[in-house]
Amino acid sequence: AVGKASVSEPNSSRIFARIDEARISLALLPLLSKQVVIDRVTLSGLAVDLVQTKAGKSNFADLAGGAAGSPPPPSAPQPGRTPQRESMRLDIAGVEVRASTIGWHDEASGSRFKASIAELKTGRIASGAPGKLSLSARVEASQPKADLQIKLAGGYRLDFEKQSFVLSGIDLKISDGAPGSTAPPISLAGDVEFNSSPQAIRFNLSADQLNLDRYLPASGTGASAPAKTSAGVGAPAPATPAGNQAEKPIDLSALKGLDLKGSLKIAHLVASNVKLEKVNLAVQATGGKIEINPLVASLYEGSLTGDASINANTNRFALKAQLGSVAVGPLLRDALNNDLLEGRGNVALDVQTSGATVGALKKALSGSANLALRDSALKGVNLDELLRKAKSLRGSNSASEVAAGRAERTDFTELGASFVIKNGIAHNDDLSAKSPLLRLAGSGDIDLGADSIDYLLKVSVVASSGGQGGKDLGDLRGITVPVKITGPLDAPRFRADLAATVGDAAKEKVEEKLKERVQDRLRGLLRR
Repeated sequence: AVGKASVSEPNSSRIFARIDEARISLALLPLLSKQVVIDRVTLSGLAVDLVQTKAGKSNFADLAGGAAGSPPPPSAPQPGRTPQRESMRLDIAGVEVRASTIGWHDEASGSRFKASIAELKTGRIASGAPGKLSLSARVEASQPKADLQIKLAGGYRLDFEKQSFVLSGIDLKISDGAPGSTAPPISLAGDVEFNSSPQAIRFNLSADQLNLDRYLPASGTGASAPAKTSAGVGAPAPATPAGNQAEKPIDLSALKGLDLKGSLKIAHLVASNVKLEKVNLAVQATGGKIEINPLVASLYEGSLTGDASINANTNRFALKAQLGSVAVGPLLRDALNNDLLEGRGNVALDVQTSGATVGALKKALSGSANLALRDSALKGVNLDELLRKAKSLRGSNSASEVAAGRAERTDFTELGASFVIKNGIAHNDDLSAKSPLLRLAGSGDIDLGADSIDYLLKVSVVASSGGQGGKDLGDLRGITVPVKITGPLDAPRFRADLAATVGDAAKEKVEEKLKERVQDRLRGLLRR
């Protein structure tokens, strides 16, 4: 039994570790056969402060037998003898730790980590022997910033020879430790195996809900995120002064050393504000490359199937996905804070990107996308009304222009388009949309890096039904009216210019006149 005690750092008065009380009971006779049999270990008030200096030296390296910050010298073998590895058998009936902390400080990066153990209890600790454990702890970190309460219960088995540790029947709950937080806890269940040589993790886990946005740091950008205006269409919030908020780099260094393989099921997942359900994925990571295949989920009344990959060595991301019968409107609002398009249908994505920041990732995006929607709508503009306004200005050398508005929309029975994405710019030249009154074609660019659009719609009036509001547009039947869409994605402007129209009706009149002339010539020849 040991009362209050402390250990200083090497050649320093600064405390490295301290303890209020430690109790260990050891059986002596088994030591003669190289067996360590301990009845129980109880630690209370243990505090350990681990530090790595800016020079890369640690304050605990001397505990391995060498000078601080340097590895211990290798032991020289005796002449004529082959070194023999002699193992010591360890057998502990149980361990109990209360009111203890372990801290880590990297002086080079400024990052801090602290684990506060309220209580840890284990069963028997011996190679191959099953046991039960329970843990109640708090984990705090500065980079990334985190404050988590952890409760863990489950079975375990250690294998000292294979240097492996298996957790089975896990019941893990992780909740936000910040005062006043109402975030629901994360609950995990399943099995995990840790292997020390070589370092590897194997797992089969399930979670009821997981909101990554609550636990991952928000990426800094040069301007604030888009905000909803009173009109309902997103508008940019005031930009922060230049230089006040540089975009934070994406650090994937923690993924480079992973040797990971397993499966994960999540009942409810939120990532980048996108909401998914019944998520089922398989993960494999090695050499800094992470593969997620398959990736299956339900989202926005539809389904998702696909695969994804991350290369932590090059900061490269890739995604292939098929979205079936998805409600596109809510998906765009949650993912991009954009309310320009609505409808239900299928979306196909095959995209890749790389970069050190979120902005760089958007500007480097490449690949392809396709969508086929039914019962869709272009929101922010009523093309029928825009054409009527353009018609009233016909002959005045003026064009009708409107800004996007919440109450305005143009409905279509179907809408399809494909995009080729290069350097963050999505180009389309095969838009096709239909309504009882209108037909749409179009081409142009969506600049994802700049969040802007430069697009030309070609709108044709194909019916003059009064019920469709087409009565006033009867004389525009067959005319193709160009409508230019420009500006920021969250607040575009629509401009219709009848002065630039090239109508099918005009072509039909020319063709009719030519036909009449040909028929007159034929009649004249027949009379001869």
